[in-house]
Amino acid sequence: MTHPWVVRLLTSIGKPAEAEFYLSQFQALRPESFAVLWVDPDVSGALADALAFDLELLAELSLTPVLAFESKESAEDLAGRLSARAHARFAQPSEAAAIAQQGGIPLITLGDTGLAELATEMGTRKIVLLGAHGALASAGQRLSIIDVTADDAELQSGQILSAPHMALYQRARALVDAAGALVSITSPLELVRELFTVRGAGTLVRRGTAVAHHRDLAAVDRGRIQAIIEAAFARPLRAEFWHGPLHSIYVAGDYRGAALVTHTEVGPYLTKLAVGATARGEGIGRDLWRALVRDHARLFWRARPDNPITYWYRDQCEGMVKLPPWNIYWRGLDPGAIGPAIAGAQAAAVDFGERT
Repeated sequence: MTHPWVVRLLTSIGKPAEAEFYLSQFQALRPESFAVLWVDPDVSGALADALAFDLELLAELSLTPVLAFESKESAEDLAGRLSARAHARFAQPSEAAAIAQQGGIPLITLGDTGLAELATEMGTRKIVLLGAHGALASAGQRLSIIDVTADDAELQSGQILSAPHMALYQRARALVDAAGALVSITSPLELVRELFTVRGAGTLVRRGTAVAHHRDLAAVDRGRIQAIIEAAFARPLRAEFWHGPLHSIYVAGDYRGAALVTHTEVGPYLTKLAVGATARGEGIGRDLWRALVRDHARLFWRARPDNPITYWYRDQCEGMVKLPPWNIYWRGLDPGAIGPAIAGAQAAAVDFGERT
């Protein structure tokens, strides 16, 4: 049984529903495929103590990451800080899966190569690079997501990242290419928040997801889109939702996310933006948003104040107003169109029925 202090700590880092969601997702994976953590040699002292605490917490949750080190000394230093609760064991890469399946945390020395192969062998798409410098930042601002397809040229210009952060990015970029993985860069001080919240605390380096744009509902699988929306909002869509005109339908990847836009006299109205449950925190929402703003210079939308991505909507909009029960957002609107947009968003039909 998980100790109550573990549950309290986990829920204290963010919304309890987020922690519970990620915990259930992680515990449903094969033990060895939860995550591979690469520990930079600069993780020592207080940072190593923090990592040891994190690992013991994960062990209490029956989560067994595979830890990779550049040197045996680093692995031994961390092992000396762990209690018996972590069930940590030194291992060869070929032994890691069996140790994780038995409830242990494998400690592996890889040198500077072999991390992509290890992740592939473990069957995980999640690699976390842990270092003293934490998340990548530019001008003091955390870079939450980097798309190696769209952002690489700017980052490689040498004007964005410090030298230590550039080295971490280069390592993450190579892993994305070699393993097709999602690579997080963070500090041991922020590992639990990075793992168990949608917003995270590090930098996610990944390859963007292709987004298809359709103008005809018949061109998409309406059932799969409805399933994404209902799962994201935890409410059933009303049948009449599909009777209204949809001007643009965006589908990310193999129905991992979707966005729906209707046209009004004021301008394009974003009626739904939803990401599938298993894709949360992977940047799918950003891929959809890029496609949306590429095609729509003007856009307005609404969201309830308790929507978990209200913070993100505030970052994307040029203006907003709170008129309960809605927050109404807009971008690209002429001043004279803002009032009608607000009125239109307020008057739009309620799309969902009651929670079942």
